[in-house]
Amino acid sequence: VETRLKMVDPASGNKVPLPGELPEPDKRVFDNSNVEKPQRRKTTIDIKFGDLTAKNFEQLRILNYLTLPVIYSENFYDMLKSMTRYSKFAYVKDVLVGAISCKEDIKADGTKECYIMTITVLKPYRRYGIASKLLEQAMEDCMKAREVSRMVLHVQSNNEQALSFYKKNGFTVEEHLENYYTDLTPSDCYFLSKTLSPAE
Repeated sequence: VETRLKMVDPASGNKVPLPGELPEPDKRVFDNSNVEKPQRRKTTIDIKFGDLTAKNFEQLRILNYLTLPVIYSENFYDMLKSMTRYSKFAYVKDVLVGAISCKEDIKADGTKECYIMTITVLKPYRRYGIASKLLEQAMEDCMKAREVSRMVLHVQSNNEQALSFYKKNGFTVEEHLENYYTDLTPSDCYFLSKTLSPAE
C-alpha cells in the first residue's frame, strides 16, 4: 500500500504539493505585496552547492511553488532534468534553501548568453547572501563550461527588491518592455544584462 506524506507549510497551513498535485494556475493564491524586507542578519551560515539530478528535481518544483508567483510547466522541469539547462542548488545542513536555473542562448554572431529563468531562496534564509552566492556560482560555471559572455534576465517592473539585487551584482537595465507578461500585473518589465569576463 502506497503511503503519501502530506507536507504542510507551517506559515500558511497549506499542504505542500506533491508530484502531480499542483493546482491549476487560476486556483493558486500567491500574494507577496505586503511582505516586508527582512532585516540583515549578522551571523553567517555554511552553504553547500549541489547539482540538479533526476532524484532531487521535485525539490526544485516545491521550492519554486512556495517562493515564486509563476507556475512553471512540465516542459520547464523536463528541460532541467535533461541537463540541457543549467541549475544549481544551495543547501544549509543538507536542506535545500535556494536554487538558480538558467538556459543558454546562442546569438546570431555566435556568442553565448545565459538567461536567468529563476533564482529563489526560502524566506527564513534570505539576507544571508545566498542568492548572490548562487549567482556568482552560475557565472563561474557558465563561463568555464559553456563559454558564456553575458547573463541576461527580465524583472517585473514593480519588483524593486529584485532590481536592487541585480544592480548590486553588476547588472544594468537595458530596456523597459510593456505588456511582456500575460499572467502578471503589472505586465511590463525591465530587461537587464551583465557582461562577463574571466575576472568574474
